[in-house]
Amino acid sequence: MGADDTRGFVSLDELIRPRTAAAIVAEPDGCGCAPATADEAAGCCAAPEAAPAGQGPVPVETHVKKRYDALAVQGTSTLCCSPTSVYTPEELAEIPDWVLELSSGCGSPMNAIGLRPGQTVVDFGCGAGLDLLIAARRVGETGRVIGVDASMQMVRTARRAAKEMGLKNIDVRVGDIRRPPVREASVDVVMSNCVLGMFPDKKEVLHAVAAVLRPGGVAVISDVVYSDDGPPPADVAAGESAGAEDFARCVVGMTESQYRDLVLGAGFGSVEMRSDGLVPYRDGAQVTSAMIFAYRDDSPAQPCC
Repeated sequence: MGADDTRGFVSLDELIRPRTAAAIVAEPDGCGCAPATADEAAGCCAAPEAAPAGQGPVPVETHVKKRYDALAVQGTSTLCCSPTSVYTPEELAEIPDWVLELSSGCGSPMNAIGLRPGQTVVDFGCGAGLDLLIAARRVGETGRVIGVDASMQMVRTARRAAKEMGLKNIDVRVGDIRRPPVREASVDVVMSNCVLGMFPDKKEVLHAVAAVLRPGGVAVISDVVYSDDGPPPADVAAGESAGAEDFARCVVGMTESQYRDLVLGAGFGSVEMRSDGLVPYRDGAQVTSAMIFAYRDDSPAQPCC
């Protein structure tokens, strides 16, 4: 499926339709707009008008999509980690500055996995395309890198980045990663950087991740995870205390054992976790991040990473 092929894509109406009661959280007082221009983005976080009487709470995915549409138009991210704090200088070499300014994450999946020429890689929640650009250089002309994002503005940004760097093995698609526009059993590696934490029902996303992986494939996921031995860090929201803006800011986490159980329950054969410790966000928050290696089958004799 090419970047301009609409077969298998999810309509925007379907994309923002509430999936389950768990996916609906009351929207906070700010950042509920979807600007089309930089001027509109400048006022994005003004207090919204009151909801009409009888209108229900806003789905988390709707709030998150609007938030990231606004950032793409604005041209800079105020969320999560700056890439310079979690990626190596070698990884970021030749990446346009404007991509770095707009990229958000809580770790570096690309620093955790050794990609090989010829592999097919998909990034669930690709944003401005930073990990796509790094992966495309590693898999080479015989490989393929697919990006999926719910924000059309981010998709346009990532396509622009690929074109600017002359990387023709990148295909960026708009879609919901719970129902991704990617064929089943067609991908060697799925990567995702601080995106699963935006979904109240992570198990649904993990089922979709497992479905697109070929036998022997692996998912490398950076997400907010904290130790089983104590309470979450002060800036990490957990359970029912999380609101829509917490999901958008990627500060919603769960314990290591909870995450491990979700991965195995989604159909993966085995899972490994590596703590990345405390990571600083642009907005001053600090969260504990982990790299999750989810193997489609049993763990290989030699781990992928």
